[in-house]
Amino acid sequence: MSKKSRKNTRRKNSKKQNKFLAFLVIAAALFIFFYKESPAFKNKVDSLSATLIEKIAPEYKHETAEIIQQEVPQKDAQSKSVIQAEKTHAQTSPKKNQVSKSRYIELPENLERPKSCTKADHELRIFENYSICYRESYEQAEWSAYRLDESQLVKNASRSNDFRPDPKISTGSASLADYKASGYDRGHLSPAADFSYSQNAMSETFYMSNMSPQKGSFNRGIWKDLEAQVRDWAKKFGRVYVVSGPILEKPAESYDSIGQNKVSVPEYYYKVILAPLYEDENDRSSKEDSKSLAAVGFILPNQKCDDSFFNYAVSIDEVEKRTGLDFFEKLEDSVENEAECSVDLTLWE
Repeated sequence: MSKKSRKNTRRKNSKKQNKFLAFLVIAAALFIFFYKESPAFKNKVDSLSATLIEKIAPEYKHETAEIIQQEVPQKDAQSKSVIQAEKTHAQTSPKKNQVSKSRYIELPENLERPKSCTKADHELRIFENYSICYRESYEQAEWSAYRLDESQLVKNASRSNDFRPDPKISTGSASLADYKASGYDRGHLSPAADFSYSQNAMSETFYMSNMSPQKGSFNRGIWKDLEAQVRDWAKKFGRVYVVSGPILEKPAESYDSIGQNKVSVPEYYYKVILAPLYEDENDRSSKEDSKSLAAVGFILPNQKCDDSFFNYAVSIDEVEKRTGLDFFEKLEDSVENEAECSVDLTLWE
């Protein structure tokens, strides 16, 4: 081949290469455009890529997917939310002294209600958001019970202060007049602040059937502090079951009373709390060894208390002895006995 012929051949090959390169550039530009702007095209490409990766090099599947995710801009807001949520979860993983939420303990419905009050002088009153057992001879409830979830710790309602008699107590509840100038507060058993997630829920707590005569220094002191702590525990554990009431361990006529309806003035009040534990399975050698519930009780005198409510902590068994009530009786006997026989304050502090 002559020199001129070789030169012409190289010129033709160069033109072909230039055309091919131009075609590749245009194809790449179109691919990038459709990949970014067409969700359908993007999904097909991603699906094909995943299939090829699975067949050719499955061991690099996760690494490749991570590289693609880093290189391709994320326009989908939902994808960004998921990525951010994963980052947040990683940053806020429970520390050693925190309660892990990796496993939730399933518990019976209406667990918070003590054993049915079917005896004479006992009347069960079920509200929409809590329930009570009313004792006519004492003109107050012997227990007021509710469940508080972490999701309910929102303030959607201001304090209503709409104290009023309860029209659904068959024998008639205590009245506002009974407390007037008595020297005692209308003390909530189920506290209004725990029901601020709804105006109706909060209003329900102001029925007089949910009130008990409390000294102001008690109601606005240690009792209020313990109520606030219960809300903190609901946030910590995710859910708590709470029962509160006066200790009515003597005949009604043995107590001081107020008002025309002779509302008994209790000498002591109790509060019991049960919480399901969220546990990290890696922290326990076996499921059988894991403690699934935390339980604590408090017995406090109806007077000013300058010390911590933790100084009045007792087992739930002790509260049952003083009140004659059976708390959380819907639990299996072995589980109930384990939870109520003692108290581990390290879970609550």
